[in-house]
Amino acid sequence: MLRGHHEPDYYARGSAVGLFLTFTPTVGAQIPLALAIWSVTRLLWPRWDFHIGVASAWTLLTSVPTIPPVYYIFILTGRILLGRWEELNDFTLFSDALHGMQTGSGWWESLWLELLQMWDLFGLPLFVGSLPWGIGTGWIGYLWTLRLIHRHRQKRGLP
Repeated sequence: MLRGHHEPDYYARGSAVGLFLTFTPTVGAQIPLALAIWSVTRLLWPRWDFHIGVASAWTLLTSVPTIPPVYYIFILTGRILLGRWEELNDFTLFSDALHGMQTGSGWWESLWLELLQMWDLFGLPLFVGSLPWGIGTGWIGYLWTLRLIHRHRQKRGLP
């Protein structure tokens, strides 16, 4: 990213897409989603192309071990945004429900079953609650990447 020759926006858009996806309830499918967004963007809006490597790298912030606390924050945020104050419960109830989920035999089947079970257990708050986190971190990542690249190029005397 720092040694690249593209415009700083190119890398910043990659950061924004990757960080948005990492803060959505799509763990396990984030890199394929980044590739799909990248493909559609290149085809339909080439001016908004972004660095797929940067986007993919940022999606690795969340993983299977980080699902419980991250998803719990999404659910709490979603319940607050939806005005469901009476449904704010402690982490233990959420964690017990998460550990009680059934998984399939294969990786994709397990991922699909877990997503369906998450929807059944926590529904709309999970997805609504992820949006401010995804949008916020995507925007911050975009600005941070722009600043980082501009500073780096300025120090090196590059345009």
